[in-house]
Amino acid sequence: MSLEESLLAVEQLIEKVSAALLAADPQSLEQNSAALRDAAARFAQAVEQSGQRGRPLPAPLQKRMDGIRNMLAVHRESLARLSANADWQVAGLVPQAGAPATYGDGRGAPVGKPGVARIYKSAG
Repeated sequence: MSLEESLLAVEQLIEKVSAALLAADPQSLEQNSAALRDAAARFAQAVEQSGQRGRPLPAPLQKRMDGIRNMLAVHRESLARLSANADWQVAGLVPQAGAPATYGDGRGAPVGKPGVARIYKSAG
């Protein structure tokens, strides 16, 4: 596979991943992300085989690579935001185990022992 063909495959898969993110389609996102990872590996192999290793890529290919790099940065930021939003929503729906109560452990004071606010009891 030539450099051009492998780079084109990466670009096409980037578009599919973008569409899956916008459509909130987790199955398509997972499949296309795995395919993108494989296509990126094939592109790296094509660069090594073409003799471009250690030398800069031609300007048109470098410009396309910069576009891919920028798009991947946008994808990473979008995924981080989606993950934070999902964590926030889950935390709102499902209370965390072991979360302390505001004024104590929430179980009440055992009989015969002072409560949490002991400092407010009289000295006598």
